This record gives sequence, structure tokens and C-alpha cells, in this order.
Amino acid sequence: MRQLLGVIEGFYGRQWQWQQRSELLRLLPTFALNAYLYAPKGDPFLRNRWRENWPSELWRQLQQLSSDASLHGVSFGVGLSLIDYSEEDEAVLVQKIQSLNELALGHLGIFFDDMRGDDPQLLQRQLQAVALIRRYSEADSLYFCPTYYTFDPVLDDVFGKRPEGYWPQLASQLHSDVACFWTGPKVCSPSLYASDIDAAKRVLHRPPTIWDNYPVNDGRLTSRFLHLRPLTERSIDSRHLGGYFMNPMNQFELSLPVIASLRLGLAGNEAASEASYQFAVKRWGESFAEFWQSSTALVQDVGLDGMSSQQRNEQLASLKKFDNLAAHEWSDWLTGGYNFDPACLT
Repeated sequence: MRQLLGVIEGFYGRQWQWQQRSELLRLLPTFALNAYLYAPKGDPFLRNRWRENWPSELWRQLQQLSSDASLHGVSFGVGLSLIDYSEEDEAVLVQKIQSLNELALGHLGIFFDDMRGDDPQLLQRQLQAVALIRRYSEADSLYFCPTYYTFDPVLDDVFGKRPEGYWPQLASQLHSDVACFWTGPKVCSPSLYASDIDAAKRVLHRPPTIWDNYPVNDGRLTSRFLHLRPLTERSIDSRHLGGYFMNPMNQFELSLPVIASLRLGLAGNEAASEASYQFAVKRWGESFAEFWQSSTALVQDVGLDGMSSQQRNEQLASLKKFDNLAAHEWSDWLTGGYNFDPACLT
């Protein structure tokens, strides 16, 4: 199975535009990345309305993304979140998979994240869905996201205590050709090292595919920050992974320098910072790249709630000097355009 390294659009809240997704597909090979997984939580036809087909215009957009990915040699995938799946859904799931086959998927995500997990039959229902999908999907590879995808106890607090034996049963019963997502020691892991990969491998009985929740900022607290620093505190030999997907920010343009740092940052290479800066210079010009670099500590460490009114106004005044999409996203964030909406969770 081809190892996939790339981006998962897997966040809540304000989604990217279709033209931005197409732009990302063009850029990924220049970053030495080979995969994109379309899985925004805000697409209802992937999640709470997964049993329904996409309206014709949205379906046309997905077909175009698949075509663009093929043009640029990028594996295109879709992440299907099977909310409340049961045996009664078998026929509609088969129909959904057959529709997805029309997109010529390079990979397909089967997601059970961020839903209630305190059910003794939870894993058996999930494995039944995976078995059915394995039978009918024509995707080159399948990626399973369990309900409990990290050692972080916050999942048990929020979604209910995981059923006894969930991980051992998953490891022994999930087919060996299905990859498994893992976010590391935390839901948003501040670091990832070889020891973390070994620990996940012992649990999953396969090399984990990392779903890295950096630089994503879609939560109640994280939406108050812009995560602009290149990928750091990672030092992993990618050969020990099943794959790797970075979950970026709601701000598409401002996520790009972090994505540009992915390959070097994942390996713990200090050159990741320079790669990120050089991309910013090429994308936006040296003047804005210097502003972006000099302001990172304020927006990433201090954030909206920590900065003073004067600091915010100075930022807005500086941003008015630039006419690019990154500056517009930044200004929009400063003025509340990306405020967290709890409704996005439902």
C-alpha cells in the first residue's frame, strides 16, 4: 500500500472554498506531499446526513477535485463519518460506497470519531461497517478512525467511557490491510516522537497513521489563536508510520506555510522553519512575510483574548497595507470572523 503523506481537511466550523481545495492539490507536490483527504465536519453529507447523496452541484465539485488530484498526481480521499450506523443501514451504506466509487478514490476514510462511545456493541458495529466497505469500495486504501484515537482521557470524559477491551479487540479484529488513525498522546499533541509511535503500534498492532491536530484551530479555545509556526516538536522516521495527515486551520491561506514545512518538520529537521519562511516570501512577498514572522508570537502565544485593544488595532492598521488573501484572513480573524460557534459541533 502506497504511503500517504498530506493534508486532511477535517476541522469543524468555517470551511474552505472549492477553489482553495483545488489550489492545495496543485501545491501539494511542490511540498513533496502526495495526499489530500476531504473530510470537513461541516459537510452534512459526510456526517449527520451521510445516508443521503450530495446535491448535484456539490457532487460536481467533488468530481472536479478528484480530476484535479489525478492531474497533479495526488491521492484524493473522502472521509465518511458513519453517525449512528447499525445493521439496518447496510443497504444505504452500500449505495453510498458505490457512489463514492465514481470519484476514483485513492483512499477512503471510515470515521467514528467525535461521537458517543459508551456502548458495549460499539466496536462490533464499527467492524461490521468496515467489512461491508472493504467488500464494495474500490478505493486503493482504507483508513479507519476509531472513536478512541488517543491515550488522552478527555475522550472518555466527553464521549463516555470506552467499552472494556475496545483497543485489544480493535487490534485483533480490524483487517490487517486497513490503516488506523491515531492523534498521538493527546487529541492535539504538542509533540510526537518515536516512542509515541511505538506506543500506538503496541495498541493497534500496526503502524499508526497519524492525524496531526496541528495547526488546526477550530475549537472554543484554539479559535482564539492563529497557529503560524512551522511544524516542530516532531521527530519521526516516516517509514515507521502507516501514513501522516496534517489537519490545518480554518484559515486556508495562513495554513500554507505550515503545510510547506510538513516533510522537514515531521523529521525534526530545523530547516522546516526556513522552508516555511521561504514559501511565505514566494507566496506573499518579503514585506508581508516579515510581518507574518514578527507577529507570530502575538497571535500564537498571546491570542485574541490576551492582546490589548492597542495591539489589535496596530495589527489591523498594518494589515491594511497588504492586499493579499492571507492579510484578509488575518484581519477577518482579528475582527471576529472566525469566532467559535458551538452549533458547528452538531
